[in-house]
Amino acid sequence: ANLCLRKRARGFESHSLRPCFIMNIRFYFQEIDKGSQEKLRNYLTDKKLSRLTRLLQHGNLALAKFVLNAKYHRHHDIFLVRLGLKVAKKDLNSEEGSQNLLEAFDLALDKLINQLRRLESLKQNA
Repeated sequence: ANLCLRKRARGFESHSLRPCFIMNIRFYFQEIDKGSQEKLRNYLTDKKLSRLTRLLQHGNLALAKFVLNAKYHRHHDIFLVRLGLKVAKKDLNSEEGSQNLLEAFDLALDKLINQLRRLESLKQNA
């Protein structure tokens, strides 16, 4: 069996020897330069996506949609990152702001993963 993280519009593609798993990833950027956009995409796919997929596979969630919205607010000199994850008919959302784009992303991802863990523990207790 193969791991199928299939590439969707500006998504991610990888292969491994795990059960088939499909994740749709979308990126939306506002007022963020191309270099920072690529840096965040690579940071997510190279370093952080494995944490998320490990939790999703553990719970046998077959289909997931992940959305990343990042915006730079010039007036406040802050990056605002919103993450959304739709799994098992549940919508999980998190939002964080910081003066550093990767820091805002990490904080928002940590919140999203905590929500996913709570959802998994509720399913196991039911």
